[in-house]
This record gives sequence, C-alpha cells and structure tokens, in this order.
Amino acid sequence: MDEDKIIEERKNKLLNLLKKRTLWTFLILIIAIILGAYIRSLPMQSHGAGVPSLFQFVTGQAFDGNPGLWDVAKNNWTLGPDLDPWLFTRYAGEMIDGSMGKMDMMRYVPLGFDNSAELQMVSYMIVITYKITGMFGMYNVVFAAAFMPVLLFLLTIVSFFLFSREIFINEDEKSKIRANIIALISTFFMITIPAFLSRTVAGIPEKESVGFFFMFLSFYLFLKAWKSKSLKSSIIFAILSGISTALMGLTWGGVSYIYATMAIATMIAFLLNKTNKKEILSYALWIIFSITTTLLFTNRFSLKGFLTGLDTGLSIIVLFIMILHFIIWETKFKNVISKIKFISETKLPKNIISLIIGIILLILIIIIFLGPGFIIDKANGLSKILLNPITGRWSTTVAENRQPYFGEWASEFGPTISSLPNFPIMFWLFFIGSVVLFNSLLKKLNKNHRWILTGLYILFFFGLVFSRYAPHPAFFDGEDFISKLFYFGSALLFIGAIIYYYIKYESSGDNGFKEAGYEFILLFSLFILCLFTARSAIRLIMVLGPIAPIFVGYLVVASVDLFRRNKDETWKIITGVFMIFVIVASLFSFYTFYKQITAQAYSFVPSYYNQQWQKAMKWVDDETPKNAVFAHWWDYGYWVQSIGNRATVLDGGNAKVYWNYLMGRLVLTGDNQAEALEFLYNHNATHLLIDSSDIGKYGAFSSIGSDKNYDRFSWIGTYQMDEKQTQETSNQTIFVYTGGTAIDENLIINESGKEILLPSQKSGAYAILIPVIKKGNVTNYDQPSIIFIYQGKQYTQKMRYLDINGKFLDFKSGIEACAFVFPSLISSGNGVTKNDIGAAMYISPRLLRGYLSQKYILNDPFNKFSNFKLNYTEPNPIINSLNSQGMNLPDFVYYQGVQGPIKIWKIEYTGNEQVKEEYLDTDASKYLDWEL
Repeated sequence: MDEDKIIEERKNKLLNLLKKRTLWTFLILIIAIILGAYIRSLPMQSHGAGVPSLFQFVTGQAFDGNPGLWDVAKNNWTLGPDLDPWLFTRYAGEMIDGSMGKMDMMRYVPLGFDNSAELQMVSYMIVITYKITGMFGMYNVVFAAAFMPVLLFLLTIVSFFLFSREIFINEDEKSKIRANIIALISTFFMITIPAFLSRTVAGIPEKESVGFFFMFLSFYLFLKAWKSKSLKSSIIFAILSGISTALMGLTWGGVSYIYATMAIATMIAFLLNKTNKKEILSYALWIIFSITTTLLFTNRFSLKGFLTGLDTGLSIIVLFIMILHFIIWETKFKNVISKIKFISETKLPKNIISLIIGIILLILIIIIFLGPGFIIDKANGLSKILLNPITGRWSTTVAENRQPYFGEWASEFGPTISSLPNFPIMFWLFFIGSVVLFNSLLKKLNKNHRWILTGLYILFFFGLVFSRYAPHPAFFDGEDFISKLFYFGSALLFIGAIIYYYIKYESSGDNGFKEAGYEFILLFSLFILCLFTARSAIRLIMVLGPIAPIFVGYLVVASVDLFRRNKDETWKIITGVFMIFVIVASLFSFYTFYKQITAQAYSFVPSYYNQQWQKAMKWVDDETPKNAVFAHWWDYGYWVQSIGNRATVLDGGNAKVYWNYLMGRLVLTGDNQAEALEFLYNHNATHLLIDSSDIGKYGAFSSIGSDKNYDRFSWIGTYQMDEKQTQETSNQTIFVYTGGTAIDENLIINESGKEILLPSQKSGAYAILIPVIKKGNVTNYDQPSIIFIYQGKQYTQKMRYLDINGKFLDFKSGIEACAFVFPSLISSGNGVTKNDIGAAMYISPRLLRGYLSQKYILNDPFNKFSNFKLNYTEPNPIINSLNSQGMNLPDFVYYQGVQGPIKIWKIEYTGNEQVKEEYLDTDASKYLDWEL
C-alpha cells in the first residue's frame, strides 16, 4: 500500500512538473539551441555523402567523414570562403603565443598598423574558444576560429530569446505564457532565416557573429533596467547594458544600431512623459559605462568622436535634454522659468518646451566651441545618409556597399510560390505583424485617430521600402523626384500626424499616448532603423534578418487571440480564415527556410577557387623568404598574411585607401614599368601577385586608379564562339564570337574614307571575327576584326593583334587592340569536351596599355615589364585536373566564367628607384581634388 502511495505521489509530482510553463519553455529553447548548433556547424560536418541529417548530428555520425572546412594543401582545418576572418585568426594565434606587438608590421608595409586601433574582440573570442576546445582535445587556433561562430550563435539564441521575451512580458501569468510563445516562435525563425546565416556560420568568425550576441544582450539588459521597480536593480542592469554595449563597440561598428535605437526610443519616451528619475539615471549610467569602457580598451575611438558622432552624439543629446528638463521643472529653477511670459502662456507640453530650449542651447554651445561649420557638416552628412549613403569611388566599388532595390533585399525574406513569384511571404508577414502591433499600441486613443495613424504608418512603411523599388525606368527608382517625394513625404506626414495628435492629447490631459510601453517604442525604433539600413546597403540586410521574426511571432499569437476573442459568428469566420492563413504561411516559410538554410550552410566551405589559393599560399610559405613583401589588390591581403605568412602592402582593412589608388593606377593598370617599380620599391615589395578574379575586378580597381576624368577606367569583355554564325568561304573560315561590352574610351575610326567618332560608353563592341585559313595540315590565322555598334549601326574594324594557341601575332595595322582567344569547356553527360578556340577576350587599346593585360593575360608580348620575373604559377584546379587526364589546356579556359591561374612575379629593381613621399603618404586630399 505504501509503495502504491509513493508511486502516486511521484506521478503527481511529475505531472505538476510537466504543467510548469518554465520547464516547457526551457525544453523548447534547448531544442532551438540544438537546431541552431546543427545548422551553424554544417560546414564542419562530413562532406561527400550529402547534407547530414539532424539525427546524424545529434548522434555524432555527422562528424565521421571529411569535414568541409579543410585545407587540401596543409591537410588541416581551415576557414570558410571569406577574407576578414583570417586577420582575426592570425591575431588570436599571436595572442596565444604572446607574439602580438604594438605595431603589426605584416600590414601596410613599410608603415605597419597600430594594433591598438583595431577592434580585437573577435580575436579574444577565438582565444576563449581555443581554451575551451583545448579541454576536449588537441585543436589548433584555426579550428577554434572555425568553431567560434557556432558557440557565439548559441549564446545569441539565448540573448535574442530573452530580448524578444522581455518586449512582450508583463507581471501576470497570461502575459508570461504569451511572451514565451512569441519569443520561441521568433527564435526559431531567427535561427532559420537565410539573411542571417552568412555571418553566423562555422568557418566565418566575423565581427557580426560576436556583435549580435552583445546587441541583443544590451537591449535585453536595458529593458530590464527600464522596467525594474527597484532602483538598485535598475542601476545594476543599466551598468551591465552599458558594458555589453561597449563590448559590441569593441567588436563591430554595428554598435550604432544600439546607440541610435536607444536615443530615438528614449527621446520618444521622454516626449510621452515616460521618463522619471529612475529612467534618466538608467539611461545616464548606460551612456557613461558604454563610452568609458570602450575608451579604456581601444585607441580607435576618442571622447570627442563620441560627442560629435551622429549616433553616439544623438544619445548624449537625449541625455542632455532629459537632464535639462529635470533642472527646469523639478528644481528651484522652475520658479524662474515660469516667469517668462512665452512659457507661462504657451499650451505646449513641458517636454516640448524643454526640447526647444535644449536645441537652442546645443546650437549655441556648438557654435562657440566647434563653429557653425560643424552644424553644416553634420546636416550634409545626414542628408547623404538619407539620400546617398554610399559615395566615393572606393566605397561604391565594394559590392556589399551597393544600395539595393526592394526586389533584391525582399528576396531574402521569402519564400515565394510559383504562382506569386513577386510575393515574398516572410516580408508580408512581418509587415502585417508590425501593422497589427502598431495599431494595438494606440488602443487608448480615439478609434478614428488610431486608424488614421495606422494608415499613415502603412504609408510611411511603403514610402521607406517601395520608394526604391527597381532601377530606372521603374516608377520608383529611388533617384527621381517622385521617389524622393514618396520617401520624404510619407515620413513627414507620419511624423507630423503623431506630433499633432500628441500635442492635442497632452493639451487635453489625455494620457492615451503614454500607454505605449517603452519596450514597444524601442522595438519599432530598431525595426524602422533596420528597414532604412537594409534599403541603404546590401551588407546591412542581415541586421533586419533577426528583427523581422519578432513581428511574425507576434502576428501568429495575435491572430490566435483575435480568433478566440471574437464572439460574432461572421467575424469568427473572418478571423479564423486569417488565423489559418498566418499559421500556414508561417509553417510554410519555416519549412522552406529550413531546407534552404541547411543547403546554404553546408555549402559555406572552400570552393576550388579557395583550394587554388591554399596551394599557392603553401608555396609562398615554403618557398619565399620570411621577409618577403607581397603587392596585390587589397582583397587578398589577409590570405597572404595569415595563410602564406607574408607581409603585404594592402589588405581588406583599407586603412590607407590612397594606396589602393596608387596600386590600381601605377601597377595593375600601369602603362610603364618605371612608375610601377618606384611605387613598389617605396613599399619594400619583393613579389607581385595577380589572380583570375582580378579580370572581373578590373572595373573596380581601374575606377579607383583613374584620375578625375576616369582615364584608366575599363573592363574586360568576354565573348564566346557562336558556331551558328560561322562563315565558310572558298579560302577561309570566319569564326564569330558574340558578347557585348561598352567601349572604354572615345575611338575614331575610318569608314569609307570618313572619320567617325565612337563615343565612350555609348558605343558597344558586339562581336569578334577570327578568320582561319587551312592549307593541308597547316592552320593560319588572318587579321581579326571587331564589330562596333553605335546608334543602331554596325562598324567593322581590324584589330592589330591576335593571341591564339600560344602565339602572339602582330598584323602591323588596325586599331591598337588585341583578340585573346582561349579554350572553352562544355559539360556533357559523357564528361567535359573542349573547343581550343571557343572563347575570346576583347583587349581594348586602353586595356592593352596596362600591366594586367600585357603581363598576366598576354605574357608580356612587348617586353615592357621585363623586371617582373614569373616566379610561380598555381593553375586553376579545374584546368589542373583536366590536364592530369591528358587534355593539355593553357593557363586560361572559359568554363562558367573565366578560369585562370594565380601568378606570382619576383620583382627585380633597376637601382634607379627613389623614395617618394607621395607614395608613402596616406592623405589623398594632398594629391587628388576629387573624392576617393
């Protein structure tokens, strides 16, 4: 009997335990963490038999084979296909072995780089991961670097869950359950949304992988500080939030999201009379600890920079206005201010009066200490951010800085269905969720006023998102007057309406606006900021990635609540249909995202291109002197430094952008050896490296290396043989290569005894003609031609040079251009076949004058760069593999684009080179009268 009683008691205890919401929340969160670990670690899992399943991951079978993150040259762990992570990994290695100095002489030779000005939090996190993994076996620093994003993402899952939960939680039990459900749904979407993958996956130890953890943690801690009833708890949480913000600032420039969001949200809260002594103190402590902690650990920032920055400066201005408001209305100064006639008679709320006085005082202080030019500069800076966030040649040539159109970034928030290809489901779910939540925040307002403001919010959202819908001639291209009117007009209407109703309600003593919680104000401030930045630069789309799911999680729960609350039969059907749509669309999105993200994560491993670099860098490490210095385009700097262990002139930090200009102008597009040698001599360069991707990047570095009038700007057009257009005559065969590229400089041609100007970028090079004459077993090539098109008319012109089958032919006449003919590969069911003359490049007169075309592509046919001695060639892996099977391919082939070698030249100086201050200076403004 006693035994039965004990069993019954234990059964009841278990049932009671299972009824606890905390336990279920914890268990589901654990499942989310396991899912996150599985997806983010896929590059480290076995590759070769397809994507390992979640079951294989949980049971350990996913790690039985060869991992995807593997260096084929060194037979060891490596990182994914990215650049910057190699710098952080090298720094982590130096921290571990104690060799990190004040100056990094591997970078920007001969000046080096001040390590105290670099953000090193990522490297510290790699070191911590190295210590942790060292408890379980012998793992090197590269393995720790590869695994660090996985570990930090698991922490990000927790901080994101806590943040999203804190937004919706109140003290009553029902709100806690509701908040847990919203947070869990949001977390699962955050884990699977593709836009958030690229910087949080194994093998990519980027700043963002660490930064997002601190961002969500900072927001969570500040919300706890704001909502705490205890002053002591509020102080502790505010200080911790400040420290967390500083840690993000020491990690990633994305800390601006925290400063800007906090500033905007707190200013709105101040205007809504939601800031008292506790809130002002919490905000002040957050600001003080975030700034002082940051300044303690890096020389990258200064106190003046914090005070004058658009984001940090705004945060400080908000604090200044709140303190000023307290002094004016909560101290003896109140008696003085109330005697001023304008203030005593105005109907404006006190907060607005404080804001006006604060702005006037700030303008006076700025004029006195910084001058009126400071205000003009900041106004111009803000205007640039709103209209043209990315300017200058260097910034605009970096692909991830490009300003996207709606269609480009909305595709990250699919999925879509075949019948509605322009309907990204996740986008519309988070849009609807934001509308429903915004409307619910205004529930204490007059119904008409609430729906007017909700309608204007929708208009504002559409203006922000759709005013840059597609390139011209689309109606909203983001550039014309209509687009800008929609962009600014919708924002002004929305903000103006809020101000109008706010003053109206405050004047009548109605606290309807005050009912909106600070946590929701913060969420919407962050959301709108993320929408704006997603519209501004492709690389910032990922920040919207984890924020959007919060609105989807809310929408799912709100749709269920709406259905359950409705008693009217008709509305019950309508809300039921809406609820089913939301749930089905959410489940479909989650499932599609899961399938998509697992495939993407599995593919975040070195490609054959990266393997080509692995082999080249092994040669560099093994065969070149330890003090060798490499020159190349900036993209490859971290690879050479960290994999090849050699110093470089340029790297991805772009701390000395002027040197990028000099490298692009004097070397890569350089038209004479003497200038190239002198620039390289000033930087102690011993080797020069070019790889095949530089062919595609020619437009970027020729733009950067051009003068004010773009004298070097060009691009390399690739053409493919169109066998259908092959022309057979009695004595020759003419092969036609079609493609199409604009010409890069004005060209004067002679047509029927008449000179015709073909203007740059308004005329096109449409096709290349190669005549072939066969006599028995002998094949000869006649002079090639290029077909230009201008204003719908074709002009055929002879080219002077032809490079084909390893021969460089000079026909002594024609335009000073070259047709470079090389093989193309065709995949078929039986393997790969080749056409020895299947593709061609049009080397225009401008291109032909430059180093890259002459030396890298054509092997120096004019002997103009004889002091650059070819030291090593690493063939493309595709070419290498086919050659090992007897195909006998040259350096270049066309197969899914141009495939070519990595070439490294040893530099032999003439002895006539001299040190020139211009080549070592970093201030471009001394030498250029245009924005670089």
